[in-house]
Amino acid sequence: MKLDHIQMTMPTGQEATARAFFIGIFDMEELSKPAHLKDRGGCWLKNGPMNLHIGSEHPFIPQKKAHPAFIVNDILEIERRLREQGFPIKWDQTFTDRQRFYTEDPFGNRIEILRDGDGFSQK
Repeated sequence: MKLDHIQMTMPTGQEATARAFFIGIFDMEELSKPAHLKDRGGCWLKNGPMNLHIGSEHPFIPQKKAHPAFIVNDILEIERRLREQGFPIKWDQTFTDRQRFYTEDPFGNRIEILRDGDGFSQK
C-alpha cells in the first residue's frame, strides 16, 4: 500500500497564502486541479512523489493534533525559512534517535518536519 495524497484545509479564499507558504518554504509546485473541482477553491501541490491537496472550508477550524509529517533533505534550512517568516518551531526529543520539529502553516494547522533518514517509514 502507498499513500496517494494528504488533504489539509484552510479558510475560504486563502489560496495565495497557502501557495506562498508551501511553495516558498517547501519548494512545492502547484498542480492544475481538474476543471470540475476548480470552483470549490483550494489548491493542489506536489514535491517529488508527495501530493498535498488543500481544500477551503467554512467555518475553518485548524488541526492542532492531526498533521502531515514531511521528510526533508535539509531540516535546518527548512527551520531557517520558517523562522524567517515568523512561524513557530518546536523541536521534539521524544525519540532521541530522530531529528524532528513541529510548526504550523499560516492557518494554524500542525505540521511535523523530519530529517531525511529519521522518518518513521525509514527506521
